[in-house]
Amino acid sequence: MSKNLAGILTALKVDIGNKCSVCRAVTTMDNDTREAFIDVMNSTVSIKAITDAMVAEGVAVSRFLLGEARRECIHGNRECPTFKTGKK
Repeated sequence: MSKNLAGILTALKVDIGNKCSVCRAVTTMDNDTREAFIDVMNSTVSIKAITDAMVAEGVAVSRFLLGEARRECIHGNRECPTFKTGKK
């Protein structure tokens, strides 16, 4: 492997700012959309339905990452600065 790859991978981490794609998507939403997204994530609407709606609007997220965000950031123990619902 080249040292160039190490530089590229390091730059990727800086660009992302340690946020998952769900958190990055939420930070780009306007207030109404953000509130609707958090509301639907707190509901019993399926992750597939949420993913399909977001992908249809051009937001690149996966079912896996939405499920992870629902489980860990919204309903779980992860301290997520985007959702601010993590428990200690």
